[in-house]
Parts: sequence; C-alpha cells; structure tokens
Amino acid sequence: MQVTQWILELVDRITSPLHAATDAAEEATRVIDDTEEVVERLGETSGKTAGKLEGLGKGMFFLNQLKEGVDNIRDSFNDAIEPGVRFETAVAEMSGITNMEGKELDVLATKARNTAKAFGVDASNAMVVYKDLLSKITPELKKAPDALEIMSNNVMTLSKTMQNDVPGASAAMSTAMNQYKVSLDDPMKAAQTMTDYMNIMAAGTVEGSAEIREVAEALKQTGSVAKTFGVEFAETNSLIQLLDKSGKKGSEGGIALRNTIVKLQAPTTDAIKQLKAAGVNIKTMQNQSLSLTDRLRALTPVMHNATIMSALFGSENLASAMALIEGVDQIDTWTEAIQGSTSAVDMANKQMDTYAEKQKRMQAFIDDLKISFFEFVEPIAPAIEVVGIFVGALVTLGTVAWSISQIMSLGITKIAGVWVASMAKMALSTIVGSRLISVAIMGIPVIGWIVAIITAVIAFVAFLYNKFEGVRVFLFGLWEVLKTGFLSFFKTIHTIQMGIIEILNPVNWFRDDWSIDDVFERVKKEVFDNAVAVGRAWEEGKEKGRESWRNKDKVPGLDKFQLDTAPAAVNKPTTVTTSTGGLPGKTWDLVEKVEAA
Repeated sequence: MQVTQWILELVDRITSPLHAATDAAEEATRVIDDTEEVVERLGETSGKTAGKLEGLGKGMFFLNQLKEGVDNIRDSFNDAIEPGVRFETAVAEMSGITNMEGKELDVLATKARNTAKAFGVDASNAMVVYKDLLSKITPELKKAPDALEIMSNNVMTLSKTMQNDVPGASAAMSTAMNQYKVSLDDPMKAAQTMTDYMNIMAAGTVEGSAEIREVAEALKQTGSVAKTFGVEFAETNSLIQLLDKSGKKGSEGGIALRNTIVKLQAPTTDAIKQLKAAGVNIKTMQNQSLSLTDRLRALTPVMHNATIMSALFGSENLASAMALIEGVDQIDTWTEAIQGSTSAVDMANKQMDTYAEKQKRMQAFIDDLKISFFEFVEPIAPAIEVVGIFVGALVTLGTVAWSISQIMSLGITKIAGVWVASMAKMALSTIVGSRLISVAIMGIPVIGWIVAIITAVIAFVAFLYNKFEGVRVFLFGLWEVLKTGFLSFFKTIHTIQMGIIEILNPVNWFRDDWSIDDVFERVKKEVFDNAVAVGRAWEEGKEKGRESWRNKDKVPGLDKFQLDTAPAAVNKPTTVTTSTGGLPGKTWDLVEKVEAA
C-alpha cells in the first residue's frame, strides 16, 4: 500500500511539472498566433494609411505649387517696378535739394534717363550726377538743362576711364570747375570748358603716373592758388604729374605745388636781396603772364645754391621746388601733349565697345522700360502688392482648411485608431503587465482633440450665422469679394504679362499701327474694370446675405454650439488583467473600443 502510494506520488511529482510546461507552451503558442494576426492586420492598416497619405501628399503638392506661383507673380511685379521705385526716390531727392518741380523737373528726369541709356548705368545713379552738379557747382544750372546734360555726360565719360567710378568722376569734375572758378554766366561755354578739363585730366594720366582721383585731391589744395597766379589748368596738371613722380602724391603734391607758387610770387625781403645779388631777374620770376615753367627757369642760375633756395622756398619745400625747376622741360612737353586732346572720349569709347559695357547698355534700356511701366502702374502698385499678399495668405489658409477636410473625409482618424489599437495589442501580447504602455496609448489620439476644436469653431460660426443677420450679411459679402478678387487678380496679372511681352517684342517696335500707349491703356482699363467688379461684389454679396436671412436658411444640424467630439479612448481608463500564470488576460478595453469604432 505504501509502495503504491509512493509510486503515485512519484508519478504525480513528475507529471505535474510536465502538465504545467505543456499548458505554458500552449499559452505561448496562442500568444504567438495572436501576435502574428496583429502584425498582419497592422500591415494591412499601414497599407491603407499609406495610400490615403499619398493622395493627401499629392493634393498638398498642388496647393504648394499654387502658392509658389502666386509668390512668383508678386516677385516678378516687384522686380518690374524696382528701377522705377529707385528713380522716383532719386528724383524726389533732386526736388528737395533744388526746389525743382513740375515740367522743369520732368525735363531733367528725362535727360537723366537718356544719359543712363547712353552710358549703361542705372537711371537713379544718373539722376544723382545731375543732383551733384547742381549742388556742388551751382543750382542755377537748372535753368540750362542742355548745358547740364553735357556736364553730366562729361562725368559719365570720365567715369569710364576710372573703372566706372561715377562718384569719383563727379567729384573730380566739380573740383576742377570750382577750383578754377569757371564762369557760369554762359552755361554752354562752361560746359565746353568742363569737356576740355575732362580730356586734359585723362590725357595727364596717360603721360604721367598720377590717377585722376589723385589729381583731383591735389587740385583741392592748389587749384585756386594756381588760378590766382596765372597757371593754366593744363600746366597745373603737368606740374602735379611731375610731383607725383617725385613722390609727392595726391594732396601732398598739391600742398607742395601751392607752397612753391606762393613763395615764388611773394618771396621774403631776405630772399629778394639774395636773388638780386645772384643776378636773378625778379620781374621775370613773378611775371604771371608767363607760364610757371618760364618763371621757374629764372631760378636756374641759383638752383644748386642751397642757401638762396632755402631762403626763397623754405627748407620744407626745397626738394619739391628743385624737382620742378629740374623738370621744366618735361612739364612743357606734357602740357603741350595734353592740350586739345580727346583722350577721355577715346578711352571711354574703347571701354564702352567691350561686351560687358554693351550688356550694361542693354540692361539700362530694359530698366528704362520698367521705369515707364512703373509710372503707369504707380497709382495701383500698393493695391497690387496688397492683393498679392492677400491671395498668398488665402491660398495658405485654403491649404490648411483643405488638409483638415481631407483628414476628416478620408477617415484617417479611424485608420490611425485601428493602427494604434493593433500596436497596443501586439505590445500587450509580448510585454507582460506593461501598464505604462497602456497609459501612454491613452494620450495618443491628439487628432481627435484637433477635430473636436475645429468642429467647435465651425459650430460657433454657424451659431452666429443663424442668430445674427449682420454676421450672415458680412460673410456673404466677404465671400463674394474673395471670389471676385481672386479671379480679378489673375486676370490683371495675365493682362500685364501679355502687355510686357508685347512691349519687349522687337517686331512691334517697327509696326505703324502699334503704340506702347495702347498697351498701357489696355492694362489700365483691365485694372479699372476689375477694381469696379470687386467693389460691386461686396454689395452683391451683402444683398445675397440679406436674402438668405429673409429666407431663414440655416446650416443643418448646427443650431447649437456644443463640444462632444472628444475621443472616448481618452476619457475611459485602460485596465490590464493577467492570468495566474502571468500571461495576458482578456481585458482589452482600449483595443476593443477602437476596433469597434
């Protein structure tokens, strides 16, 4: 009996663990089967989601292209009027400085545009040259626009010899005219004098080593003194060039030349005594009817006498004075070479014959057309800019609204819920007792809250729409304005684009029956008609709103403002139970809730 009991106990102890192992294996097999099923369903759900998102992506791409198209149209319009904006600013500055206005100002503006096209510069920069000449030489030149145009062309010509340094050329010409006190009683004669000065300065750079900028700096220091003591402009340039070769550059050379001329014309009593004792002819040295080189030649007998030379010029000016006396022959040679030349014009012509300069003149011609276009559209340019911004914003808002509607209509929220449920089920099947994952899943359906908020906003707007006539009238009017304005904007832009193409087509330039004014008038009429249509749309929309209110049309199903769309999965707690063996149980509140949906 005891033996039998012992055998039974032994068998029971052996088979009991085997039964437990078998049960565990069966349970594990079931979990694996469930997991495999979840994975398969997850794959199907992901495929559906991918298809829906692909369609959404294509729609988003189209709307984005539409937005870029609107922005490109606006950018193109701004680019078309930019030269006109700059030129208008330059003209306004000219008016402020010279008090010019009306026809007088228009004449100079037209001449500035012609100068810009002739020399391949921006019209606003050309207008700045006119402004500088009036402010630096004399405002009275505004009464002689033809002379002022010649002077401006001189500046532009000289700039071509200075690597297109227009401000530097303007400063050089103004300095030369002011330092040599050129009479402006006859503006045309003064303009011709400036032309001579321009060619002399350019020729001097060919003969000597000083650049025009350095010559201008030297003239600031010595020009008026040289003029006062009878030194001609050409000779002054040659003197500056020689001092430059001696190491006295720019303003330093001008100061040295000024001091030399002053000491030569007004020597001290002691210097006069020493000069007379050495046999120097003082009258010849001070004769202003002679060239400065002839006056310097009178000092040749004492040029190596340091005592006499120091007494005359001072030790600080001794080296410069001796360099000038020794170089009188070279100075005369240069002076003769640079007078009556056309060096500046010749150098400028060679420069302007290059490919780069030809391209600049072509660009200046195109910019001039843009200025004409700006003058035509200036009254409506701000409105076009605002409309462009508004349409861009409208497309952006439309993109957002369309995206939300697509998400709602395509059922992506449901697919996302099933996907989340599948993920949760697989996770709970493989991770035992993981309440953290269940809690995390509870916070996932953010889309539901978004949908709830959107629905609430729509319901609130519908509430106002149904309860207040003013709101309904406003919404109807706004819709008509947006609809008409959107279409009118694109019609206007299309007309403007076709007009630009027509203007830029060289074939039209030679047609007797074609005029650029006709193009502008056609665009003007289109803009006016569209503006009238937008204004009429507001009144028509409001009338439709009043008619709708009288008929008591309402948005069906949205009479009350309420919010009841929060996802149930957020409000209901998730519980997880486990079997005795520690494996997942059958409580899948979140999963079953979503699957049922």
